Amino acid sequence: MAATAVTITATGAACSRSGGGGNDNNTPAPATSSAAQASPGDFGTLKKICGPGNATGGSGRGITSTTIQLGTMADPGSTVAPGLGQEFFQVGDAFVKWCNAAGGINGRKIALTDYDAKLFNVAPEMIAACQKVFMLVGNGNGLDDPGAKPRANCKLGAIPSYFVSPAATAAPYQVQPTPNPPSEFQVGPFRLMGLKYPETKTSGIAVGSSNTASLRAQGLRTRDAVQQIGFKVADYSERPPLVTNWRPYMEEIKQSGAGGYMNATGSATYIAPELTAIKDTNLKLTWLLLGNAYYEPQTIQAVKSVGVSQPTYQYFSHLPFAMTDQPVVKQIKSIMSSTPNALYTDFTALAFSAWALWAKSATACGNDLTQDCVLQKAGSEAQWTAGGLFPPRNTDPNNKHQTQCYVIMDVTPNGFVYDKDVTQPNNGIYNCDPANVAHLTKTYQ
Repeated sequence: MAATAVTITATGAACSRSGGGGNDNNTPAPATSSAAQASPGDFGTLKKICGPGNATGGSGRGITSTTIQLGTMADPGSTVAPGLGQEFFQVGDAFVKWCNAAGGINGRKIALTDYDAKLFNVAPEMIAACQKVFMLVGNGNGLDDPGAKPRANCKLGAIPSYFVSPAATAAPYQVQPTPNPPSEFQVGPFRLMGLKYPETKTSGIAVGSSNTASLRAQGLRTRDAVQQIGFKVADYSERPPLVTNWRPYMEEIKQSGAGGYMNATGSATYIAPELTAIKDTNLKLTWLLLGNAYYEPQTIQAVKSVGVSQPTYQYFSHLPFAMTDQPVVKQIKSIMSSTPNALYTDFTALAFSAWALWAKSATACGNDLTQDCVLQKAGSEAQWTAGGLFPPRNTDPNNKHQTQCYVIMDVTPNGFVYDKDVTQPNNGIYNCDPANVAHLTKTYQ
């Protein structure tokens, strides 16, 4: 079975292929917030980010006195990773319907175009979007480097779900609700593994990476960042885009004596072949860490079918979707209720954050709706939580920082289960600590 490495699992946002609806099926963690019954246009703790009005002013491509034409971009049509990023289309379509039902943006209705880059066609799809839309919202592509220059050249603004490559992350005309600056790296999950299993700092860990140009930097960043916090990297390997046999990589890790392992650019869809290779080679790991992209049904299906012999963990930085006692989670499920095979993954959370930030910012612009106004408003949120879905983040493009807050989940055959013991929460359900972020000096271009 061939596997395609298209996932960035150790960044603030990750790229995965999802399929099949479902929740995380985990035992809910303690509640962390509450809110009154939402009124039309309220999202979580955010008030009236969509609503009626008589706005007709402003300027820019894709807007009229009655309509705002937006776009979102993902890769679900990819032949090597079918369904990649379909959550971005699901969330975009559902959010637009919800916002329009509440009155739109000061009375203007949103029209949305989905651009399917199919993984390898980001540049032409970006050029097509440049001809039509006011802005891109909630977009995310596994190989986004080729789209950075065309978007900058046509001055197309974006509030993305995530960016992967350093070029896309550093491009102008954008505000990232979940910043992922190249100079910082989220080592929090590794730090917590080291606290739980201190012996693996000495025995070392294995880091898997990709030799694909736009993904390779992520593996290098992971390797260098974990060394900063005291881990020995016993094995580092770069894999081709199509892996037909995982056994040699697991044999290499076995020979290295590594106690922990993370595939920094692995695909959640294809975790089963890796788990099978771990089992077949009798690789004895102290722990296996899966990034935020693995928060999806395929991971649990793989664990059920293959099994795991070592403690297996997964991390992310938002409320688990099983926490339906949380108003914002309950509302998201309501908004998505008419979506066939709705997915509740890390991508889902990232996309809702992007859409909520865009809507709040566009509404705040009032009658003077311009791209510059939206980006200015979006970039001025010092404590952005997406209505309580995420711990606070600063959206200022000139003050971008990785989040310091994480939750650790146990990966079990019955679902993802919040692990309070490993997380060591100090802020609601999250472990928030400046030590959870490492600072890198290389550019990794």
